Amino acid sequence: MTQRQNASSPRLLIEPASCRAGATHGQWLAVWRVHNLGQEPVVLLSTWLPHDKFANPLQGMDPPLRLAPGGSTLLELPVACNELPGSVVENAFVILRLLWLEQPWRAFVRLRVTVDNARTPQYSCESVTVHPVGFSGQAGAHQASRG
Repeated sequence: MTQRQNASSPRLLIEPASCRAGATHGQWLAVWRVHNLGQEPVVLLSTWLPHDKFANPLQGMDPPLRLAPGGSTLLELPVACNELPGSVVENAFVILRLLWLEQPWRAFVRLRVTVDNARTPQYSCESVTVHPVGFSGQAGAHQASRG
């Protein structure tokens, strides 16, 4: 899922890649492929999955991860999800804190999570929005397309 093209914001494509069992029951290693579609580098500073049914606490990246223009990376995050088979988690999010053109931004990746018969969470990206930090009082927040 990518946001609409806008020359004045970072351009990211974020896709689910895989999910496998972690070390303990209800713990998973969820992987996303993150592509920088823009003409400037993007630096990933932190991740956060705040939904209580598909969660990972705020986690800084040390060192920060730099994505060159046209570059991509796999982003693997530990996730807590202990839902029953057939469960659906709506409005889960991956929140990425970024630097773009030396300014702080946040990418909000809205997810839909379904739990399969093996209790493995299967997630899809429903939308991506990218906003400058402090955007709530500013015009011009950048909305993603649905698809």
